[in-house]
Amino acid sequence: MTDGDLALIGMLIVWTSFVFVVFPKLDLTITRLFAHGHLFWLAENPWLRVVRDGARQSQAYILGTMAVIIVLHVFLPGRLRFCAPHKPLFVLLSFAAGPLLVVQTLKVAIGRVRPRELIEFGGSADFTPVWQFSAACTRNCSFPSGEAAAAAAALSLLVFAPAGRRWIAALILAPCLLFVAFNRVIFGAHFMSDVMLGWLLTMFAMVVIWRWIEANSRVIDRYVTRLMFR
Repeated sequence: MTDGDLALIGMLIVWTSFVFVVFPKLDLTITRLFAHGHLFWLAENPWLRVVRDGARQSQAYILGTMAVIIVLHVFLPGRLRFCAPHKPLFVLLSFAAGPLLVVQTLKVAIGRVRPRELIEFGGSADFTPVWQFSAACTRNCSFPSGEAAAAAAALSLLVFAPAGRRWIAALILAPCLLFVAFNRVIFGAHFMSDVMLGWLLTMFAMVVIWRWIEANSRVIDRYVTRLMFR
């Protein structure tokens, strides 16, 4: 990942924000596509709920597996040469930086209410555009989407794919994860801007992390495999 990748994602964050700030009703227009009166008519779709629940549950398995790989490197140094410890560390840091640090900080700071909590959809709150500070929500707020951020963070698993075939794995994995993220719009749990910016902000954080990881991969690998002897 290069400076160009970082600049591209940064530009996408700026332009996405610009579009939804200048045209705030775009969020409402997209949300209305999945609402019939006060009801989000696909929210109880069993297949979509399986997708949502499966994505949530998979996070624990991903993070647990990454932690186990690192522990095995500590206690069995040199045995897992096919999977250098800096790779699972990258996955763990991607989830920590995006879905946890960036998302939770902005949720508290911005305080945007979810679509299904708006008066128009049967709630009691007024609509606020993206990036506008609001006191309407104090916990579990809408912006940005944590599950969209987690879906983006799951792209870090591509680091385990062979470099020459990584693009093929990305073509398979990315559409699935994008659907997981968009599923939150279908459910009325997030606005489109919540999802897009949650995804892009996480991607930005991942590029920053990977640049550091890549530059220090040998040091990280050597440190982890020697922890047992310290």
